[in-house]
Amino acid sequence: MKRFPKTSTKSCAFSPRALEFVVGYQSGWYFVRVNRRVDKCPEFGPGVTLEYDWFELYAVSPEGRVERYPYMP
Repeated sequence: MKRFPKTSTKSCAFSPRALEFVVGYQSGWYFVRVNRRVDKCPEFGPGVTLEYDWFELYAVSPEGRVERYPYMP
């Protein structure tokens, strides 16, 4: 959310409503992928995207440390 434009905070496309979280677990680590889903916003409708494959990926260690995977398409 910090990376979204401050001027667009009232828009659904830049709100938590447009985010989807996928959580996986392996060997004591949680992996969290955050997908942007503007098709969940009424002003866009089904099947609409703003980016080709926007996501952010995080790993959470067994101790609770959060690391961001250094990749953002």
